[in-house]
Amino acid sequence: MAKKEFLDIVGEKKFLLIFGTLLIVVLVSTFQGGLNYSSSQSSAGTIPRQGEQQGVPGEFRVIGSAQSLSTALSSMVTNFSLVGGVLAIAISFDTINMERQRGSLQTLLSYPIYRDTIIYGKYLGGLLAVMMVSVITFLAGVGVFVSVTGLSMTMDTAMRLFLFFGVSLIYMAIFLAVGLLLSIVLPEPSTSLLASMIVWLASIQLIPNIGYAIGQILFPMRLSFSGGTPSFSMPTGFQAIRAVISGLSPSTTYENIVNTILTASTMQFQSGSVTVVSIDLGQALLQSLPSLIYFVGLLVAVFAAAYVVFTRQEIR
Repeated sequence: MAKKEFLDIVGEKKFLLIFGTLLIVVLVSTFQGGLNYSSSQSSAGTIPRQGEQQGVPGEFRVIGSAQSLSTALSSMVTNFSLVGGVLAIAISFDTINMERQRGSLQTLLSYPIYRDTIIYGKYLGGLLAVMMVSVITFLAGVGVFVSVTGLSMTMDTAMRLFLFFGVSLIYMAIFLAVGLLLSIVLPEPSTSLLASMIVWLASIQLIPNIGYAIGQILFPMRLSFSGGTPSFSMPTGFQAIRAVISGLSPSTTYENIVNTILTASTMQFQSGSVTVVSIDLGQALLQSLPSLIYFVGLLVAVFAAAYVVFTRQEIR
């Protein structure tokens, strides 16, 4: 069942079109990110104070690398978030209701086969297609980035990139499960496609904007004057409310987890110098653990909902 579903998916034109789009935008973004990363590594190790020029007294001295993988690969992360979600939805939005319309689902159920075998096969077939896309795109993107930057592939870097790949796979699996659930609940493929895109848009734009709006309402920006100069300050509560509400979005959670994992260093200002402090991978994982638990829990919950609805649904 899973093998047949996988072969059906990879042979569709919509799959090849979106896969090609994702591959192209990732290659372009990683190439540009690699150029920016190389430029930052070869630049002078100083950061001027505001209003001063490079090379004059009073500038900050930077010790170490001033740019992390999270900054260099930010475009790749964003493209996975955008196009990856669309690809997963395109694979699964008509998984069940299209079969029901054609009558093939009723024919399949007339054989001695369990319903859970069908839904497992459908989902695993889509997951194999998503995994194939992720592996090819990820290896191609990382290959371009390494060739442009000449980055040495240490164990720490390899582990961070591997976790990046794993989180990206879970992210696409979530939208794959969303499309599957809506294809079970809604009878028309066009309706399930529309509903799936609404969920995707809510994850990309609506939920983060709602978090920002509620944060502004509860904790409005404050205007203060220092030496006659007006300045705006953002209350701490605003950031907390915005983070909690925006964290409900799979897309925002995905980008936060990946950026935390890829951030291997941070800059600290001390005594007129900027020192780059390394961040251990274990520390990064511990910091993103609540988001990772929510991420995996969301995937399990959505697929469980699809499983329960399908196994109890009356199919005519």
